[in-house]
Amino acid sequence: MSAPAPPPAAVVNDSALELADVQRLLSLFTQGLSGHYLHLRPTDSLTGSFRPDGVTTDGTAIYLPARVEQFDTARHNLGVYRISVLHQLGFYENGSFEFSMATARDCLEGLPAETAGALDRPTDLERFFGLWGAPALMRRIFMTLEDLRIDEAMRTRYPGALADLDRVLAHALAGRPDADTLAAQANRVNALFECLVQFTLGAPRQALLAADRSGQLGPMLDAAQRLRHADASVYDSARAAMHCLQALARAAQDERLIDVEDVKTLSEKAADGPPGHGPPGDNAADDDFALDDADFDGEPVDFRGEVRPELVQRQLRAGHTGSLLDALAPAEGDKSSEADKARARLERELQGDRALLRRAFGEPGGEARSYLYDEWDYHRQDYLKGWCRLFEHRLRGDDFGFIEDVRQRHAELASQVKRQFKFIKPESYQRVRRVSDGEELELDGIIEAMIDRRAGHATDEHVYRRRDRALREVAAVFLLDMSASTDFPVPDPKAPPPPPKPAPPPDGEFVYAFWNDVEEAEEPGPKRRVIDVAKESLALMSEALETLGDAFAIYGFSGYGRQDVEFHVAKEFNERLSSRSWAAMAAMQPRRSTRMGPAIRHALAKLDREGARMKVLIVVSDGYPQDCDYGPDRNDDEYGIQDTAAALREAERKGVQTFCVTIDPAGYDYLRRMCPDERYLVIDEVADLPKALSKVYRALTA
Repeated sequence: MSAPAPPPAAVVNDSALELADVQRLLSLFTQGLSGHYLHLRPTDSLTGSFRPDGVTTDGTAIYLPARVEQFDTARHNLGVYRISVLHQLGFYENGSFEFSMATARDCLEGLPAETAGALDRPTDLERFFGLWGAPALMRRIFMTLEDLRIDEAMRTRYPGALADLDRVLAHALAGRPDADTLAAQANRVNALFECLVQFTLGAPRQALLAADRSGQLGPMLDAAQRLRHADASVYDSARAAMHCLQALARAAQDERLIDVEDVKTLSEKAADGPPGHGPPGDNAADDDFALDDADFDGEPVDFRGEVRPELVQRQLRAGHTGSLLDALAPAEGDKSSEADKARARLERELQGDRALLRRAFGEPGGEARSYLYDEWDYHRQDYLKGWCRLFEHRLRGDDFGFIEDVRQRHAELASQVKRQFKFIKPESYQRVRRVSDGEELELDGIIEAMIDRRAGHATDEHVYRRRDRALREVAAVFLLDMSASTDFPVPDPKAPPPPPKPAPPPDGEFVYAFWNDVEEAEEPGPKRRVIDVAKESLALMSEALETLGDAFAIYGFSGYGRQDVEFHVAKEFNERLSSRSWAAMAAMQPRRSTRMGPAIRHALAKLDREGARMKVLIVVSDGYPQDCDYGPDRNDDEYGIQDTAAALREAERKGVQTFCVTIDPAGYDYLRRMCPDERYLVIDEVADLPKALSKVYRALTA
């Protein structure tokens, strides 16, 4: 599959903001408000049938427009992003996802009895929507009113955001049809719903009532007005949605609630309604119909998108091997009816789902952090801004005996590496004061000696200072390729030779029964792989560097696709070697593809935060960079090579010494195009990797 083409060039707008430019700022803003990390993703990264036009949240990430250019100043456009984040967080701060059908039955009057279709809904909110003849319409009414409640809560909780909120709401309202257009609209249901939307955006009540010819708008606005109170809850939104649905039914001149056939008449394009209004994977007819606002030209991007808690539940459930329905099945011998069993089982399932939802959203450290990085497109000779999303994972393992196995296997080599590193001299000088011999006089010492001499005391002869070569300021990163190709087995020179196979019996003496009983030679133990040798090499280097005192970090990289680049942390700069560090190295395993560019750029970002005078980046790989969408043509190897070369040039401009070590025999073909001169090494035998790494490091830091 080829990578999606970059967006076409548009008219330059200096005040426009892209999500890639402000992602770090917004991430800190979101984390400070929510108390934990949330991914910020562009809405165009949503796939399948769930593609809202505005922003949304799925419980683990907040989806924002990739570009905002609604206003003439960058500050106001940044305010759109801030209001978008605050609004989405408001659904969790104000209990939207805590909706419970049990509580709803107690506090809502006129709630229809549950039907079989409603029981099939995955969340309590979806069950509530399913109680009506038009779940999609009910969902839209409810979310519109819930938007109003969240905005009002935002005014109270975040008074500093009032200016941005009012500006964004006014801009959104300006793109809606005016009162005369609404009064002339033939479909009164659509007109009423549009009036409700405009009321939630701040339109004056009297101006909207003037456009109403059905007499039903007043009760709808009265129900919505109650949501402006500070103590309004999600159940008040549900009650208001019931009143609005009933008013729409009366406007359609139908005494009963709107059913599927009524909804079909709401728009000529109902069957092709706007994307994102049906739950993913559903084929239910009632979710194919929704109010259509696509006829209104020039409508701005709405910062308030549709929140879909059922999407969260399905994602959470997809991560578990067993079915919650099976796990929560009633015990055998239960004599209650099948309907009661199903209802009780569903209640327990929903309680479990709500707990999973809270943990997925609320547990700090539960998700990897993500970062956006540019990518060099050598076809266009330009960077693709924020093209790759990198996820940083912390490696954790349980093989605490890994380092002991390495020491036993490479006892002689380990001592050689340590001995070689002892001869590395510090490259910086450190001033030593108050010594008896040196290059300079110590002024304070001379003054004190003169005072002691005049006072008749014995003088101190330590009145010199000198510069000793005793300080090393080195920060090094070892970046290990963890692609699937590192699973390739390598011969172990220390493995015993396989036993010879028994010779067949002489001709004429073959007895089938006895020959068949000959024991086969035992299969050798698990073979060592390329990544095993690489891990052992890094372990030997780590012990030597710990003795030397240099700051170093060990990372791995892999991934699949530009939206899922993996960066695995085995050891950070500020960590000392420990059993956890060794177990993390042992946990480095072959994974997927080799997208080097984003991994190198992320390693450089980490090196930037180190205060060492000399910085080193060593990449250990077994092949050239490649990925499923590394360039418009998957078979174009040059694209990944050129992006990696661009990342290495960025390192050179930042003063970072880089070196690439590859185990690929064909490495000379692409390394000379990818790396600076004399900054790469191809080794023929994997077993030579430990010695090669130590030589490279000594040469770089000498």
